[in-house]
Amino acid sequence: MRLPLRYGTWLVLLVLTTAPSRTDAQQKLTPINYGTITISALHWPYLIAEQEGMLQKEGLEIKRVLGGTTTATSQALVAGSTDFAQMNLVQLLSANSAGADLVAVAGDTLVPIYALVVNPSIKSYADLKGKRLAVAGPTDPLNYIMARMLAANGLTPADYEMLGLGGTPTRLAAVEKGGVAGALVNQPSDFRAIASGMRLLGYSSDYVDNFQYTVTGMRRDWAQANRPLTVRFLRAFAHACEFFYEPRNKEAVLRALIEKAKADRDDAEKTYDLFVKTKKSIPRDGAIDIKGARIVADSWKEFGLQKPPPPVESVIDMSYLQEARK
Repeated sequence: MRLPLRYGTWLVLLVLTTAPSRTDAQQKLTPINYGTITISALHWPYLIAEQEGMLQKEGLEIKRVLGGTTTATSQALVAGSTDFAQMNLVQLLSANSAGADLVAVAGDTLVPIYALVVNPSIKSYADLKGKRLAVAGPTDPLNYIMARMLAANGLTPADYEMLGLGGTPTRLAAVEKGGVAGALVNQPSDFRAIASGMRLLGYSSDYVDNFQYTVTGMRRDWAQANRPLTVRFLRAFAHACEFFYEPRNKEAVLRALIEKAKADRDDAEKTYDLFVKTKKSIPRDGAIDIKGARIVADSWKEFGLQKPPPPVESVIDMSYLQEARK
């Protein structure tokens, strides 16, 4: 039976008004510029938040800006090229000492799990005496961690030279080419390096308990002016941290690293097991380890800073995260 025209028209309008197009839905997402040095396991919660739709649920879409170095990532945030940034706490303190007004609103990585990967000719820590070791830069927190690892194995700062080269890919390439004897390398790059013939001396998490390595940094005025957006962003991050530690989510967690960090399955599983075993790196609730942050601030001379940084409590504002977790 043929419907009268008025009913056919009504049905078409009903379909158009109740079934928005995918393009319309995508336009509702607010893009945010997110700075980070590189994509690795230390970036895991944000990879999960993207993959599992946690950011999308909050109406957000990450526009990732890769800085390549801690300094470049910090400078981009200060200049306004990014809205949020995964940055090490030392760099944030340094930027504020130079006149910036950045604030840490969440704890990205607590104790980082880095492998001390060395040239095959190095058989033990003692063999590093008189050698050069690659680090990210003169004020990087990893310098503190590497020094602790070396000191625990009988080496003093006079026994080796730290050479600032940048992120993990650059440091690892220097080890492989023989330009330096070793470097701290994160996952899954360390597994690939060891499989190719490099040697593993130890893990940073075996030597350091409390530490605040990277934080989610923002410009204080921008965070205040965009508080609802900041809270939504941190809600997605906090959910992703919780998601990571739930055993039933293992396959989804692995997929995030495999697809977004280009890790192969075996390396992803090894990385996952390492992170879950130590429970030191990813904060369960997204929060900053205040004790670990104080350790970083109190060790400012070891990071090469020229003057004491501002009180660490003055650069931390957990109110956004607390609101997000309500």
